[in-house]
Amino acid sequence: MNKVQSIQFAGPAGRIEGLLKFREGTDPAALAIVCHPHPLYQGTMHNKVVFATAETFFGLGCEVLRFNFRGVGLSAGSHDSGRGEVEDAMAAISFLRARHAELACHLAGFSFGAGIALHTACRDRSVTSVTAIAPSFKSIDASCLSSLSTPKLFLQGTADRICPPDELRNMYREFADPKSVAWFEGVDHFFAGQLEALKATIVQHRHFLGL
Repeated sequence: MNKVQSIQFAGPAGRIEGLLKFREGTDPAALAIVCHPHPLYQGTMHNKVVFATAETFFGLGCEVLRFNFRGVGLSAGSHDSGRGEVEDAMAAISFLRARHAELACHLAGFSFGAGIALHTACRDRSVTSVTAIAPSFKSIDASCLSSLSTPKLFLQGTADRICPPDELRNMYREFADPKSVAWFEGVDHFFAGQLEALKATIVQHRHFLGL
């Protein structure tokens, strides 16, 4: 039976609020964590792109954790311009690995959350893959991606005015392999009307991600 459980776990700024989806009585094939967009622009774990991404990873057999960064919802602390949010993501990894230490852990994120997921993977090189949807590089030092050998999947709309596609195009060539990018022609930052296509693209890359 599928179950969604409201949880809290310890983070460096205090409690972190999350939602954990799992199959009761069945061991997952892997773990996945999905990071939400910018907290100062109404970003939460309930964002539609975050939810769609989480559902996709769940459909691929993962136990999936969405969580609120510090200062969002019931999570303690206050926004830390990306620095503390990476620590929050590290705490999320620790929480899931305490449940299933032997399983691969995948990171994903949307916008600000995609940048945090990428930076977190630079900190924890045991992460199995990163899926970065419309990534924002404003809050992270992306230079670490030139040496990050973790599989990196980028999904980007060509009509994105918030995280412009040219920013990703210009940086992508410097990123270490393995890497892959899926361009969504004419699609905006929020993937309006394209969430099913987004989900299908992640599924198409499941083997690249190690799922």
